[in-house]
Amino acid sequence: MTWEKLLRGEGTGPISKLLSVAGLLVLVYLMVHLLKDQQFIPLGILLILGFTRFGHWILLGLLVYFLFSKYWTGVALLILNYVIAWTSGWFGSKNIRKNLYSARASVDPFEGMGDLFFILILQLVVFGMALLTSGILSIIFWLLFGLVTLFEAGRYYHRLGSPWRKLHFPLMVRYAAIIGYETGRSRIDGSEFSFPEALSNLIKSAYPYIEDVEVDSMIESAEKKMINFSDRIALQELFEKNNPSVGQNKIQELMDKIETTLKNPEEKGLRVRYTIGEIVGRDYGEQERLKYIRAVISGQS
Repeated sequence: MTWEKLLRGEGTGPISKLLSVAGLLVLVYLMVHLLKDQQFIPLGILLILGFTRFGHWILLGLLVYFLFSKYWTGVALLILNYVIAWTSGWFGSKNIRKNLYSARASVDPFEGMGDLFFILILQLVVFGMALLTSGILSIIFWLLFGLVTLFEAGRYYHRLGSPWRKLHFPLMVRYAAIIGYETGRSRIDGSEFSFPEALSNLIKSAYPYIEDVEVDSMIESAEKKMINFSDRIALQELFEKNNPSVGQNKIQELMDKIETTLKNPEEKGLRVRYTIGEIVGRDYGEQERLKYIRAVISGQS
């Protein structure tokens, strides 16, 4: 199971994914050198077969070829690629095993980020063009590469900047899919849409083997914390700590408004987030759950 997940890149974790990007950049660097050195046959083989499921065997074959032909640039870059790939695989398999044998939610922080694939393609193309060109054109491509990489880093931070981010954003993507499915099912069956059922399915998607009793307990706990606003004192202290320039009276007013909003039974958006808060608290502790609720109130999530 670990090997299958590793091949699909599922649950490999951020370090493994970042190393994979670095490995691809090394391969682009190799292709540019092959083109410049007129190594057209190995370049063609790499382009056609290097990124298929047999890619590792193709790279191994090219390594042997470069050794015999004494093309040391190719040897050095392929060895570097192998080191990066092995390190990426090690971190990836370690993260997969940790997720399998721990009680943490089965959630990939990059879930729903299909744009990362297109950003990566653009990054690789611009990197290759920056290496191939010279003069002002090369400078333009290097600037573009820097901008794309900076944007990519921002997207990574968006999901990895804090523990709650790793859960909130992918779970909201799942929730949107669950809502769509439940809405469609209720229309077909002629039954009434069940909001508690949607919340239950969201928790079960994070913990596939969880018992129904525990699911109900998590939903009930989220409901009580909302209705009673049991986090008021802890959240107030957190707001005061993070906003020392804001007076206590204003923070008290904010807490009053929040309490009024939370007691509104129609506030389904906050109910979803409080339920996700239970998942955050289960995985990362109560303090991280409070940070998440503060982020929700502040409009950061």
